[in-house]
Amino acid sequence: MSVFRLPVISILAAALLAATGFAGAADAPAATPRKIVLIAGKKSHGPEGNRIHDYPWSVRLLKVMLDNSNVADRVKVEFHLDGWPKDATTLDDADTIMVISDGRDGDKYEDTPHLQSAERIAMIEKQVKRGCGFLTFHFSTFAPDQYAKETLRWTGGYFDWETDGKRLWYSAIRTLEGDVQLGQKDHAVLRGVKPFRMKEEFYYNIRFDREDKGLEQLLVVPDLKGREPDGNIVAWARQRTKEEGGGRGFGTTCGHFYDNWKNDDFRKLILNAIVWTAGTEVPKEGVEAKYYEHEAITSALNGITGTERAIIKAEAGAKGDDKPILALILTGHDGPFHPWKPKTSVLQKALEQDDRFKVSISTDIVALSTLRPCHDDVLVLNHGTYKPPVPLSDPSK
Repeated sequence: MSVFRLPVISILAAALLAATGFAGAADAPAATPRKIVLIAGKKSHGPEGNRIHDYPWSVRLLKVMLDNSNVADRVKVEFHLDGWPKDATTLDDADTIMVISDGRDGDKYEDTPHLQSAERIAMIEKQVKRGCGFLTFHFSTFAPDQYAKETLRWTGGYFDWETDGKRLWYSAIRTLEGDVQLGQKDHAVLRGVKPFRMKEEFYYNIRFDREDKGLEQLLVVPDLKGREPDGNIVAWARQRTKEEGGGRGFGTTCGHFYDNWKNDDFRKLILNAIVWTAGTEVPKEGVEAKYYEHEAITSALNGITGTERAIIKAEAGAKGDDKPILALILTGHDGPFHPWKPKTSVLQKALEQDDRFKVSISTDIVALSTLRPCHDDVLVLNHGTYKPPVPLSDPSK
């Protein structure tokens, strides 16, 4: 039992508070998990895994991070590789959609998947009109003038490469290591995010509607020296009007280098934005999720389909010991006032926030005396003493 450390007690205490209704309203789980759809375009800029424009690994990582985050019980996440989903009807019940892909730049590359046909534009328009969130990321912020109106309404801004049908950029690109400042510091997407420094291929001088009252600037990089008043904005958010169907949009020009996912503040910003556009409350300190390397991601996604959760059970060598911590929850009875099923579910999810834990559940408390003796590291008793249906045997006591 020596591995039962104080942080575990804290996790369990927080879980019990949530299960019994004492958690703050802002941090309470949503009644119905929000569906998040992540779309990765075809890989460009070299082979998959080279950590540049690495769309497939980015959506895999985002799913695993969200599934193992402090909002895991509020979301259900699915991802699609190589562009547009084969069955696009999966978008019909999405609460937010994120596209990480190439964008067309004159005669170079191809349009981002959602702009490749009138049918796809109509599909996104349909989702936006019912209040679905929508996010673009780095190269997928590129849009031609033909779809400027839709793009501004969906997300609030875009990289404008076209002038009179020609590749004459209004927007610009610059790679540098610079200070990233926060714009609207009280915005939900910035919860828990601090100013940071990052090397990035920043796109700037983004096209915005300067009369848009629903648009908020989130990240600003002064070293870009873009045109006034909005040329240095590299991440933004938009709250759509009721007439537009409501819902929320987000865009960022960051995302060229895959290793920037290791930056705690950048990672939190994007996770916050996904949760915010999905219409659920962002925790006070933001969405907490670790960065995972490819091996852990692949292991978590093994056998996963659809929105099934990809749980990180243990990372070999991550703590200097690849042996998981075995936790057993004994439950099955609470009396008439404290239903055990929802509390047990919360306890299990709370323990699994720490990827060292492997949790099992038993409702056979009478067999305690013979149940895996000296096998478990942590024993959690979630069993009431109010008129137990079967009294404990002396050995079990």
